[in-house]
Amino acid sequence: MITFGRFSDSYKPKQKIEFWNTSEKLFLEKKYMESYEAFFNYLRDDESNNVNFKRDGSRIEFELLQGSKIIKGFIDGNKVEAEADIAVYEKMSVAFMRRLMEMNYSLYYTRFAMKDNRICIKFDSAVAAAPPRKLYYAWKELATRADKQDDLLIDDFSMLRTTGNTGIEQLPEAEREIKYNFYKSWLDNTMKRIEGLNEDAFSGGISYLLLNTAYKIDYLIAPEGTLMNELEKMSWEYFAKDNKPYVEKNRKMKEALMKISAIPKAQIIEDLYRVKSTFGIANPAPHQAVVDLFNNNLNNVKWYIDNNYNDIAVVIYEYLATYSLFSYGLPKPDAKLFHLLLNITNQDYFTALGAGEILFDSASGKFSEQLIKSKIDTIIAEGKELYPDLKYNTDNLKFDTMTNFLRSFIVEMQPLNYNN
Repeated sequence: MITFGRFSDSYKPKQKIEFWNTSEKLFLEKKYMESYEAFFNYLRDDESNNVNFKRDGSRIEFELLQGSKIIKGFIDGNKVEAEADIAVYEKMSVAFMRRLMEMNYSLYYTRFAMKDNRICIKFDSAVAAAPPRKLYYAWKELATRADKQDDLLIDDFSMLRTTGNTGIEQLPEAEREIKYNFYKSWLDNTMKRIEGLNEDAFSGGISYLLLNTAYKIDYLIAPEGTLMNELEKMSWEYFAKDNKPYVEKNRKMKEALMKISAIPKAQIIEDLYRVKSTFGIANPAPHQAVVDLFNNNLNNVKWYIDNNYNDIAVVIYEYLATYSLFSYGLPKPDAKLFHLLLNITNQDYFTALGAGEILFDSASGKFSEQLIKSKIDTIIAEGKELYPDLKYNTDNLKFDTMTNFLRSFIVEMQPLNYNN
């Protein structure tokens, strides 16, 4: 199955929320093993089988998947322990030991450690001091740091070696080729487009072009490893509150995209694989965060349309989707609607992958109106399980041009009612 974007554990279904409530209740009753069983059922994603655990009396052994890493641990009557291997080394180095000590100061629940020529990240606690809420944040810290730091440490220190990516699934060769070709095409097209724009007069448009390209690669190509880290770094540096002018930030983003564009194909292909995860990177965000993003950016579209820069207008609408999917743990209906938008604006990519039906014909400029409306109705109907007041009026969608469609699509998303 082809997957898109990063894993999110935000806004779990009702059954999972019931497992969470049960876990907290049982812990307060000091029924610790039963509480932890309910907690593992809360963490488990039923589609990906990311969590495995086995209880034997008063002991539970478990494994959690997070990207390329497997977190292993146990719980007995007295303590909880969990750890994940990061890298192996043949001889110690002051340089990487200093890095580990520095990173330990930024951790709240866990710590990097060294044992038997390997670097690992560990968590331990007395059972009575490890309620579900603490375990969630502790194991999230452990899992997400383990998955990220293996690539970063191995890139920075030549004496370190990988422990083996035991949690990954290789993509079929045909899928890797399609993803690589579109990855290169999007980068090349963006570079060509900004070359024709004045960097001062069009600093805003250039920012949208560069950021959207990075976020689109992150969601649609879904790279792991070094490439994913480079895209994150680019985003962080752009939004850093450092008072640098946007022209300078754009130059730096352009350099970053040129850098990843120059990475050899074989190295990019290595970062294209499927993983299973237990914890999302982005924190949960309410629908209001999406509405605020719309309000802060939609007025910028009008100028580009009025001055015949429709392609940049489309990019801004795409940016609303790609930024949200990159930055927020979204309610499921929002995430699915944004995915649908990107399917429509990138129909050639989805068609090449053999993913889904034809929603837009770029040659004729025609939309599959009834199919699009049907997909929206399905998304809303599924969302009503948690949000019974959810409504989206597909009759207000406009299908005459791409820019009019995207504006009407976004406008209808704004008043979605997520009260439950």
